[in-house]
Amino acid sequence: MERKWAESEMTAEKKKWIRKRILEQRDAIPEKERAEKSRKITEALWTMPFYRESDVILTYVNHRSEVNTTDLVNKALADGKQVFAPKVCGETLVFYRIEDMNDLKEGYRGIREPVSGPVFCPETGAEHALMLMPGAVFDEGCHRIGYGKGYYDRYLKWMAEEGAILRTLALCFECQVLPEIPSERHDIRPQMILTERKLRQTHKTAAF
Repeated sequence: MERKWAESEMTAEKKKWIRKRILEQRDAIPEKERAEKSRKITEALWTMPFYRESDVILTYVNHRSEVNTTDLVNKALADGKQVFAPKVCGETLVFYRIEDMNDLKEGYRGIREPVSGPVFCPETGAEHALMLMPGAVFDEGCHRIGYGKGYYDRYLKWMAEEGAILRTLALCFECQVLPEIPSERHDIRPQMILTERKLRQTHKTAAF
């Protein structure tokens, strides 16, 4: 038991160090370049079959130097899709439906969040839902290091327990993808990762 605990502590510390290093690199991307990379990512997403097939989009709202999701939200709403954004409620995430970016107000750690609205639940139609995930670091096997709080891991675990398997896609910049990163049993991989250069899936990669 002590050995497993020590190994877990070592993994957590290694993830913390990698997270800090990669986020510094992401923050260093010039604003204009970051905006152009975000545009490439969102425009690539709009051409993907899994976007067109999705009636429901659950998306993070970008904060600081993350891939910008504003155009993506506006496009999804214009395409007639139901869009849900997350709100931190204690130790969990709750996704509320939004009709406009003006439905968002500054909340947890300065991140824009919905104030209220219809809540996404498994009965809403998870079969045709696409979740867009943020993250700090990823690897070629689609493993993910988040921001250290485990919100998305817990949410996806809960959805799976409710019998709802969401299609999951992480958005990030190419500099955030490493050959391999440490992972733990409770970490949940996104099924796909989209950068300004490639779409990575758990079993294959497609460049564009």
